[in-house]
Amino acid sequence: ELRTPIAITEGAIDNARIIYGKDGKDTKITKTLTLAHEQVLFLSKMVNDLSTLSRAERNVADEPEVIDVTSLAHELHAEYSSEAEKKGLHFNISAHKPLGNVRVSRLYLHELLQNFITNSIKYTKEGHITLTITKEDDEFLFAVSDTGIGISKSDQEKIFQKFYRSEDYRTRETGGTGLGLYVAQKLSRKLGCTVSVKSRLNHGSTFSFRLPVYKAKE
Repeated sequence: ELRTPIAITEGAIDNARIIYGKDGKDTKITKTLTLAHEQVLFLSKMVNDLSTLSRAERNVADEPEVIDVTSLAHELHAEYSSEAEKKGLHFNISAHKPLGNVRVSRLYLHELLQNFITNSIKYTKEGHITLTITKEDDEFLFAVSDTGIGISKSDQEKIFQKFYRSEDYRTRETGGTGLGLYVAQKLSRKLGCTVSVKSRLNHGSTFSFRLPVYKAKE
């Protein structure tokens, strides 16, 4: 019920912002409209996070299906490479050869990786983001790494808490909801895996998890 009015409001404010931005019209109005537009986008992101969380808690779309992990990596690259490019970042994937399949909820796996990728783009000012999928015996290791601002040791203990936001001013500047990693943890549990974090302040972060390789019964 919230999605439709938010989408309509976002579109209307954006159109007004474009109209008033033409021909050097009143900058006070354009600044106010830009601020309003940013806040509506923030509200939309929060609704999406809550919606994802609700689906996971109600086991909606949790039916497992066979997923080619290499194809999934390329889908995500196509989906988010332009967003990275807008910030002057490179979005790389390391999963070029056929690796095999997993059998899990496509929605949950996609949203988990999407969460890490969008976070990396948000908290990286220069450099790159890399999605790596490697096969190790009977498991796949999924990892999203970046050259971003990193996470302090004290924050690493709290980042999966609901609504937690770091006191680091660079994190505050991004205007996140504090729900993303909490949702990611919920999704990982639904997938039967555990998220690991490796990070060093000012030297980037890596979020990873493992899933079993799916082997079709002969």
